[in-house]
Amino acid sequence: MFQEILAIVLLIIGIIYAAAVLKISHGNKDKLTAEKGSLPKLAAAEAAVYFFGSFGFPDFLLNTLVLKYSKCTDDRSLPGTLVAGCVTPGTIIAFSLLRADSNPISPLLLITCSACVIAGSIVGSRLVGKFDGAKIKKIMQWALVCSFVILVIRMILSAGATGTATSLSGAKLAIAAVMCFVTAAINMFGIPMKPTWTALFLVLGLSSITSLTLLLLIGALGPIAGGSRILRSGVYHRKTVLCATLAGSVGAILGTSFAISIPSLLLNATLMVIMLIAIITMFKK
Repeated sequence: MFQEILAIVLLIIGIIYAAAVLKISHGNKDKLTAEKGSLPKLAAAEAAVYFFGSFGFPDFLLNTLVLKYSKCTDDRSLPGTLVAGCVTPGTIIAFSLLRADSNPISPLLLITCSACVIAGSIVGSRLVGKFDGAKIKKIMQWALVCSFVILVIRMILSAGATGTATSLSGAKLAIAAVMCFVTAAINMFGIPMKPTWTALFLVLGLSSITSLTLLLLIGALGPIAGGSRILRSGVYHRKTVLCATLAGSVGAILGTSFAISIPSLLLNATLMVIMLIAIITMFKK
């Protein structure tokens, strides 16, 4: 019941946020038109970003590549664009996965991780600009490498078996809570955290579908907490955020319909490949 209620609340938030983006875009048509970038091309790119994002691919990484190669935005507005653009498609992905009948997750785990991510995102959105994002990114790069190595060793020792847990308690729950708070704050710097969350949940023994649902849930909650501040600040690329909100939502709906039906072992392998790709990408300039 709690999972169902949370899914509906997230969907409502996503719809309200989309309405706010449309209203702001309509009220600033001149600024929107003057920005760099083609709306049809950005719409196609954002649909693809959130289609693959439904499988756990970090949309921050994918969108950074899209924006850097299209030269639509500068370094100042990039973090805000990444955060503000993923709110609505992120809530749609979380809504779809939470409503999957075969995926019951402990309410305590959902509440703890959600609360810590929201708190961390609020703190992080206030700290952007006060710390060296490059140094933080380097720390997270090596942390992700260590997590990946731990996961590989764990799978070798367990003869390739994957975790099956749908809940955490005691020390494991405390570790998840602390890490969710810290990584959510770092996420507000525009540094992708989905690969790190994937590693965290899999190392703690959660099943692949539970890990995917949880990481995409908290991946939606963080931007919700920080996205409204960014919309008010105006420091973001309006065309990208508009396309992500509309076309990205379509990609999210299509992607989750496939993600839910993937066998557990294949999904686990997919998440491992995503982590490896993220490590390679994050170490590139």
